[in-house]
Amino acid sequence: MANLNELEISATAAEQCAVACRAFADDILGVVTMVQRADHGGGFGTLPSGLALARKYSELAVGGPGSLSTLLQAHIAIASSLADTFTEMGRNYQSTDSEAAQRITPK
Repeated sequence: MANLNELEISATAAEQCAVACRAFADDILGVVTMVQRADHGGGFGTLPSGLALARKYSELAVGGPGSLSTLLQAHIAIASSLADTFTEMGRNYQSTDSEAAQRITPK
């Protein structure tokens, strides 16, 4: 039984979680690619204010620290880290289970 601050998860469940996290990261990467390839300019005219507005919207999509592509990259990093964590949990579960089985199996 798990304590309040512990999580018990089987090796199979851990691997399923890791696969889901990797798939999620791959899906987000597809969105990042789409955002980066999209044409973010134009549509605001040729006046200086229109050009400045087009530039600002482009920077919000791909550019500075608050841009959509930067935010999506952060989500990819988190999902990838979670996948690694679940993979490690699965390995630890298998290792602990094997060790426990050896201790209780008569020799």
